[in-house]
Amino acid sequence: MANTEHGYSPAKLRELRGNLHIHSNRSDGTLSPSEIASLANRCKLDFIGINDHFAVCGPSYYEKGILILQGTELNKDHSHCLAYNCSLAPKPKQEDGAVVAEQVINSGGIGIIAHPFETGSPLVSGGRCYPWLNWETADYQGIEIWNQTSQWRDSARSYWRSLRQWLFRRYRPFAQGACPKALAIWDKVCRQRHVTGVAGSDLHAPIIKVWGIKFKLLQYPMLLAAVNTYCLAEVTGDGKRDGAEIIAALRQGRCWIAYDRLSLGRGFSYTAEAGENWAGMGGTVSRTRGKAWLRIKLPRPGEICLIHNGNPVIREKGQTRDLSVGAAGVYRVEARLKGIPWIYSNPIYIN
Repeated sequence: MANTEHGYSPAKLRELRGNLHIHSNRSDGTLSPSEIASLANRCKLDFIGINDHFAVCGPSYYEKGILILQGTELNKDHSHCLAYNCSLAPKPKQEDGAVVAEQVINSGGIGIIAHPFETGSPLVSGGRCYPWLNWETADYQGIEIWNQTSQWRDSARSYWRSLRQWLFRRYRPFAQGACPKALAIWDKVCRQRHVTGVAGSDLHAPIIKVWGIKFKLLQYPMLLAAVNTYCLAEVTGDGKRDGAEIIAALRQGRCWIAYDRLSLGRGFSYTAEAGENWAGMGGTVSRTRGKAWLRIKLPRPGEICLIHNGNPVIREKGQTRDLSVGAAGVYRVEARLKGIPWIYSNPIYIN
């Protein structure tokens, strides 16, 4: 069967596990790209996305066995936008989100809205946060529906509670899953056009001092292994080419998010069929005789939830599920493990 939307052959695609939105010591991170690649290799990742502030995007390359996507993060006070494959020479200033998104797409890049609904913490920079403000633009191609650093920081409401959480239950904030507001607006936008949902670590590994004690919070190994974005792409070992393939996969939505700390998301599958037509995540299928089949496979048994146009329609336990659907619309999958959010697919569109 052929994918009628994107024209790729599923037999040639390889499952790749990556971590996006990482900062190095070239901006306000604490490790070099090479050091980060070494840690990513230990975490058994395939690719990472470096998004240093106002950096110039460069060609992708392999280091320490890891494909490095050289991206950037734009804007200062709000409306941060991650970009890859962008030919801009960014200036460190604040602009309207719509302007930045348009600049990225006009330069041939892919733009992803970063941490759109973060609220900040009174313990960090006086509660400063960087939400996305202008939702009128349609020039972005992705939304960061899960940002690990924002989620952890937003949960820090007092020194004592935060210290106790860090020492004894440091992964607790991630058990909440993706940002509910980001999920809601993602579902809304996808009813009009395709937008890819991704996860970002927003890694900096900052060093803070509390009561005279220094703490290095949210270290690289912790977030590299916790929540990741998987994609399906054809890779050959050529860095520049493989980077372009992964960016194309992200743009098209051939990807899913997994809380890997809970259980690896490797082996997840979500496809649609109707007659001789087939589509994977990000693709479109037209119903045959008013029906299409959705085929879902989890890496291990869990709770499967099918979401149609933003509304849960089926929720049941299992590892595989074949579903016949008759209504047109946007269908995506969420999975839970032991009651904890685990996997978020990108949608399939049924006409």
